[in-house]
Amino acid sequence: MYPPPAGQWNYGQPGQPGYPPGYAPGPPGYPMAPPPQGTNGFAIASFVLGLLGCCLLAVPFGFIALSQIKQRNQGGRGLAIAGLVITAVYAVLAVGLLAIGVATDSHKSASPDNSTRTSDPNGPTSVSISDLKTGDCVQTVKEGDHVKRVTITPCDSAHDAEVITTVQLPGSWPGSEDAAFKKASDTCAVQLDQLMSGSSMYDQLENFILYPANAAQWNLSNGRASCMVHYADGRKLTGKVPR
Repeated sequence: MYPPPAGQWNYGQPGQPGYPPGYAPGPPGYPMAPPPQGTNGFAIASFVLGLLGCCLLAVPFGFIALSQIKQRNQGGRGLAIAGLVITAVYAVLAVGLLAIGVATDSHKSASPDNSTRTSDPNGPTSVSISDLKTGDCVQTVKEGDHVKRVTITPCDSAHDAEVITTVQLPGSWPGSEDAAFKKASDTCAVQLDQLMSGSSMYDQLENFILYPANAAQWNLSNGRASCMVHYADGRKLTGKVPR
């Protein structure tokens, strides 16, 4: 038998497979990973509940899904993460809204004497009765009226009454409008006598009181009343009442 010519491969004996020099059958390939076994139910639930804002369930379902997906070779990791992210966004928004609400409530509950008036100080201004301040001059007030807002005006123009002082009424809501009026009248009478007894106009003036007439107004104003004076004969005041 002659040897094969140089540079040619020996393909072995007849009936046997031949292999190129230096090559041999390689080892078997790596096995392919099995495909994911469906989408994890907790991942779907976390995503849907996150969209609906059910944070108390979306968060634990999301973490359960991430754990199960890894162990069970399931799909849905993106859904679980999305559910957690959406829940976090809702939480941030809730904290922001809560902060805004607290700031708003703090502003509303501030003392009326610290309120800011943005209208023209040289012209009439409509204010809530709970925002009246000592020294305000008030237009158009009548006995027996139930009012929520009054108009204040510069005291050198004609007006009906002047706020001499504001008082905090003692105790809690007394249970009726008549009882609230008596409490406000008694409290203001003491204060006005002390503040106005030396006034040159003392004998020409009468008391006028703005007070909370029901429980809701009492709570809104924290039991606060405005003690005012006006001319007894109905004339308009045209300047500050002398003390």
